[in-house]
Amino acid sequence: MKLAYSTIVNGDVHSYPGRVATVIRLAGGPIACKYLPIAENVDPTLSEDINFFVDLVSRQVAEDGETNAVVFTGVEPLWQGNSITALSKHLRESGYFVKIETSGFYSSDLHNLANIANFISLDLKTVLRQDKFAQLATTRAAFDVFQSNFLKSLVFLENGKAFKEVKTTIVPGFNDSLETVIELSKLIKSSCDQYALVQFMPVHLPLLDKAFEKITPPS
Repeated sequence: MKLAYSTIVNGDVHSYPGRVATVIRLAGGPIACKYLPIAENVDPTLSEDINFFVDLVSRQVAEDGETNAVVFTGVEPLWQGNSITALSKHLRESGYFVKIETSGFYSSDLHNLANIANFISLDLKTVLRQDKFAQLATTRAAFDVFQSNFLKSLVFLENGKAFKEVKTTIVPGFNDSLETVIELSKLIKSSCDQYALVQFMPVHLPLLDKAFEKITPPS
């Protein structure tokens, strides 16, 4: 079973709180985020068998003696749900902590992984209205399909065994009003263990939508 990816970072101490992680970024998927770099939105060109990733983590543990977690991130890792599920099971059986970051598009895969992974982080960009969502992202599917899948993901997340996080990147001028944050908080309040607000801070340019490069992050 193959897994397509874009980058791998070892020794990361930021992506999984309190743990040293290997971060596997899986570019591409049905969601394109306008304020992320172009490279993170395109379909991946690298592909390896899942045993490659198991061996990679094992070698990293042997090298640093500290790595104990794997983080799957990207625009939508569950675009490759079967491979992620199989690899997550293998990693968990080997004693590693697994965190998965997702847009909530693939609710059925999230349903399974919420009882396999240790940590699920669900990205909530803004209120679930097409006009608001379209300002920050595009989707290859109809918006009402995404909306329905996201709401199902919230239910599955609530009932899963993993630690549950919902996070929103606060982009000035788009989703930074108090009213928006309150509306989002009400939507997810029963579905997660924590709600994280993340500061908009573009690092790697160019972004998918260059208009976001002109936004000054709050100080």
